[in-house]
Amino acid sequence: MRRGDGTAARPRQPLLDRVFPAIGDGEVTDRPGVGSRVKLVFLLAVLAFGTLFLARRWGELSAVFGQLSWPAVAVAVPLAGLAQFAAMNTFRAITADLGQPLPVTPAGRIYFVSQLGKYLPGTVWGMIALVTLSAQYRIARKTSFAAGLLTLAFSVATAVLLAGLLLPFGALQWVRHFWYVGLVIPVLPLALHPAVFGTLIDAALRRIGRQPLPRRMTRAGTLRTAGWQSLSWFLFGLHAWALVVALGGPATPATLAVSTGGFALSYGIGPLFVLTPAGAGIRETALVFTLGAVVGATTALAVALVSRVILVATDFAQAGVWSSAARRASPVGVRLGTPHAQAIDGN
Repeated sequence: MRRGDGTAARPRQPLLDRVFPAIGDGEVTDRPGVGSRVKLVFLLAVLAFGTLFLARRWGELSAVFGQLSWPAVAVAVPLAGLAQFAAMNTFRAITADLGQPLPVTPAGRIYFVSQLGKYLPGTVWGMIALVTLSAQYRIARKTSFAAGLLTLAFSVATAVLLAGLLLPFGALQWVRHFWYVGLVIPVLPLALHPAVFGTLIDAALRRIGRQPLPRRMTRAGTLRTAGWQSLSWFLFGLHAWALVVALGGPATPATLAVSTGGFALSYGIGPLFVLTPAGAGIRETALVFTLGAVVGATTALAVALVSRVILVATDFAQAGVWSSAARRASPVGVRLGTPHAQAIDGN
C-alpha cells in the first residue's frame, strides 16, 4: 500500500507489538542494555511507591504493632507466604493448560517479580512485567498475556464466590445490604468455563492483531486453577484470622469465615481499581466494612494495616528469593536481558 506521495506506507503494527516492542513472540531481546535499564527503572519506581505507602501510615502502624505479639506475627507471615505461593501456582496451572508449562522456579520468578508492578498506579505495569519476563523462557506473548488475564479473572471470580458463601456465616446483617451482588455469583462459574472464556480471549487477541491461542484451557485445568486460587484465599483468610485473634478478636468459626470471605473480597477486587497502587485504601476500606461486622471497625482497621505491611514485605521477599533461585538454577542464557536465550524444558 502506498501513500498519496507515492512512497510505501509502513504496515500497521499490532497493538501487542506496540505495547511490548522489544520482545517478539517467544523471543528474547538482543538489547541487554535496554532490558537492564527498564528493570532498574521498574524496581526504583516500585520501591519509591512502596516506601511512600508505608511512610504515610507509619503513625497508625506503630501504634498497631505495639498491640501485637511476635508469636502472632510469626504465624501470620508464613501463612501469607504460603498463600502467595498458591496464587503463583494458579498462574503456573494456567500456562501449563495453555500448552507452555513452566518449572516452579522460573514460574516463581515471573509471577512474583511481575506482582511488584501492582505497587505502581495502574494494573498495566504488572502485565507488562509478566509478559516481558515470560518471554525470557520462550513463552509466546499472546500466551503470557492470556495467562495474565486468566489469572486476574480467576482471582476476582473465586474471591467473589468465596465471599458470597462465607460472609453470611458471620456478617449476615452487612451482606443483606448488598443482596444484589449475589445475583452475579451463579454467572461466575459459567464465565470461567473454558468455552466461554476461551472465546473472549480469542476475540481480544484478534482485536489487538494477534492470532487466537493454539489451545484453550481444559475443564481439568480450569478446576485445577480454581483449586489453587481458592486455596490461596483460604490461607490468606487464616493469615487475617491469626491477626484478628492476636488483637483480641474471638477465635470462632464465624470469625474465620468472615476473615476469609472478607479478605478474599477486599483483596480480590483491589486490582479492578487501576489508579490506586496495590488497591491502596480500597482494600482496607472493604476489609474494615466486612470484618468490622464481627470484630468492630477499630480491630478490623488494625488487621488491615498490619496485614498490608506483612504482604508488602513478603511480596518483595518472594520476588528476591525466586529471582535469586532462578539465576542459580537456570542456564546463563535465560536470565533477564541476556540475548540468545536457550529454551527451557517445560517438564
